[in-house]
Amino acid sequence: MSVVPVSLGSHYQGLAESSGLLREDGGDLVLEYQSQDAVVGILKSGVRQARIPRDLIASATIKRGWFGIGTKLVIQTTSMQPIAVVPGMIQGRIVLGIGQKDLPEAERLIAGLNLPGAFSPKGPQIDSGLE
Repeated sequence: MSVVPVSLGSHYQGLAESSGLLREDGGDLVLEYQSQDAVVGILKSGVRQARIPRDLIASATIKRGWFGIGTKLVIQTTSMQPIAVVPGMIQGRIVLGIGQKDLPEAERLIAGLNLPGAFSPKGPQIDSGLE
């Protein structure tokens, strides 16, 4: 089973940060996450879970940053309901940060969902404007 550590970024004007684990379970994606205060780092929420049914996933795309810095997994759903409580969700889309060492596992996880155009194996492209 593929398990990918992810970052959900900072929220509430930078006062909280969230991180968690993404895994596949019975064809669904399961995101377990926890938030903690970004000021002192002592206050933590309980572990929360968002289960995204496979048939509600419109796309899952890995967007690589330059030199692997800032790699993101973008999940777009056809309904906001399954991810309504996930911090940072906008219009049924969540953006999860992925560490460079976790990228191969993230690619395996997303490829296992058999979504069309699930991830891009190429790095970022430079648009020179000469074409």
